[in-house]
Amino acid sequence: MSTTQIQTRDSLGCTFADPSAPDFTVRFKTTHTKKSLNGISLQNNVHEIIVNDSNEITVGSVSAVEALSCRVRISGSIESKARTRAIVTSVAAQLDAWLTENTDLGFEPVTAPINPA
Repeated sequence: MSTTQIQTRDSLGCTFADPSAPDFTVRFKTTHTKKSLNGISLQNNVHEIIVNDSNEITVGSVSAVEALSCRVRISGSIESKARTRAIVTSVAAQLDAWLTENTDLGFEPVTAPINPA
């Protein structure tokens, strides 16, 4: 495990990279749009965390480098920030169980999602 550092900045966010393994990057991207709820104008904030990496694999006798990507997308107004944070925190706590249950391979989760009421 090594520490990343800022690689680039732009108007939408920044990207961190690992100098010793430059294929590993983490992008923080935020955009804002207007939305209307019951006639009230709000700003919708879309925040994305995009992690990219590569992984050497061997299938049979063929070796290859596979590009990997993990993405978290959060969307909501500042007025819903507490609820959005509760949902993200709950999902993060359950993610390991769901991956252990092979949901990433298309299987249904055994562990039921929890509503962080």
